[in-house]
Amino acid sequence: MTGASRIWPWLALAFALLLAVQTQRLAKVETSHAKAAESHAQQAQAATEKKAHAVGNHGAAQQENTHDYTQEMARLEAGRAADAVRIAGLQHDIRSTATRNAQLAGDAAACRGLADQHQRLAALAAEGSGLVGELGGLVQKRDAQVSLLRGQVKADRTLLEQLN
Repeated sequence: MTGASRIWPWLALAFALLLAVQTQRLAKVETSHAKAAESHAQQAQAATEKKAHAVGNHGAAQQENTHDYTQEMARLEAGRAADAVRIAGLQHDIRSTATRNAQLAGDAAACRGLADQHQRLAALAAEGSGLVGELGGLVQKRDAQVSLLRGQVKADRTLLEQLN
């Protein structure tokens, strides 16, 4: 055999070894890529679950806030109705008092003056008590609305914090 013919088997063996090493490297790279893809999928799933949980919490907080607001509006309306009944009673008492005072005055001129004065006072008192009742109701309604908005802002902030 010549020198050149002896080298071919060694070259073939070296080539086969290089091919085996390259195949092993390729298998390791493919395994690494598969693990990275699986890790990425797990991270995406965790992020999706976190966002779903945050949105669920936000919805619950928003529903609770709306319920509280509705309850407060019902309570305020009941209070306003009770105030209206009390105001009507006060107006009736004022008119009755004005009538009694007018009847007690012996002098016709004094009686007319007192009656007119009591009627003006009764009208002013009735108007004032009515305004006070309305203003109190407006302030309570505004307070309930502010409370609702605070709760909504809190729920929205919680959602944003959980999403980040």
